[in-house]
Amino acid sequence: MMARVKRGLKAGGECALLPFFLLLVFGICLPWLTLRRVLGQRPAKPRIIWGPTPIINISTNAAADRRYGYRSETLVYRPYYVTKEFTYNLERWWRIKPLALVIPWAVFLWAVLRYDIFQFYFDGGFLNRTVGKRLELPLLKMLGKIVIVSAYGADVRVEATTRALGAYNCCMDCTQRLAACICDDAKAKRNLAHVHRYADLTLSMGDMVEYTPGSRNDVYYWAIDLKKWPYVGASPISRPVKVVHAPNHPQFKGTRFLVDCVAQLREEGYAVELVLVQRMTNDEAMELYKQADIVADQFLIGWHGNFAVEAMALGKPVVAYIRKPDVYLPCGADCPIVSADPDTLKAALIRLIENPALRVELGIRGRRYVEQVFSLEQVGARMDRAYRELWDHSVPVGEGAS
Repeated sequence: MMARVKRGLKAGGECALLPFFLLLVFGICLPWLTLRRVLGQRPAKPRIIWGPTPIINISTNAAADRRYGYRSETLVYRPYYVTKEFTYNLERWWRIKPLALVIPWAVFLWAVLRYDIFQFYFDGGFLNRTVGKRLELPLLKMLGKIVIVSAYGADVRVEATTRALGAYNCCMDCTQRLAACICDDAKAKRNLAHVHRYADLTLSMGDMVEYTPGSRNDVYYWAIDLKKWPYVGASPISRPVKVVHAPNHPQFKGTRFLVDCVAQLREEGYAVELVLVQRMTNDEAMELYKQADIVADQFLIGWHGNFAVEAMALGKPVVAYIRKPDVYLPCGADCPIVSADPDTLKAALIRLIENPALRVELGIRGRRYVEQVFSLEQVGARMDRAYRELWDHSVPVGEGAS
């Protein structure tokens, strides 16, 4: 009851802010942007803002942009963990309730005066979780901005499509329906239609292509800074063999299958140890990754996570379930991930445990694969081509943009 009252008060406060916000958009932002155009102040390279979904990829993607000469920055309201990777982290101010009510509206106004390209995810932009959420994309288009919307997973996955993918999927063990993913098919379709109506480009990859028809699926936008993830390789001699797994979302990753599998292998006499990486800093986690002989990613979703990219960058062999390799993986690249679902996981682990030379080979190929697909240079080059195409064909504000 109290929660409903608080939500009602919050919505009431936002509704009171909405007319003032629109007055600033039409009375200040639109005239100012039009004047800048008239004065010939359109920059040669667009300025880019990523946010506010606080996943680390927006930081590395912005770094990839900067490799190609863009001013690219990130802004989040509340990060998932303590990090200095984001350009603007408003968590300190977000904790102050009266300010939290105003911050999204202020950020939007600030951003439209400062940036040209807005990089969002399907779960929304700076006005997400406000009464102005549905106004954000049309306002950005009216103001002549370029909008790119990408998928990261939970922002697009729905239950009906997920269960139809096969016996093993990320819904089978889920206890967080409507909390972890978008889940609701009707809601997802409305959101997808809204995004496609206003976004200049939508991006997807891996299993996320199942939920985002009409998206471009060849950009592979998880950039990684290889200087921060140096090649260490896999040891040809290791006993016991260390299988490293990061169960940050165990019910979606199929952690229980891995735990049971390793227990069976130990009972059968294999010298194998399962190391679970959880509740530690990024630096501590990386040290455990470096000690891994095998990295086990996930076995239900049907696509690897960023954890697998980091592990391959270190030169570690990776096991993960890739449901449709011909559809999900990049064309022309040699992806060395050993694909395994819960039925084939044990056999995959035995093969790697018994073949240390294979572990070393897969680690070498994994590093090469990440360099080819996910490095700052490669992701930056793909995004640079997209930016230039969109920027060259964009219509400046005041010249018929809608």
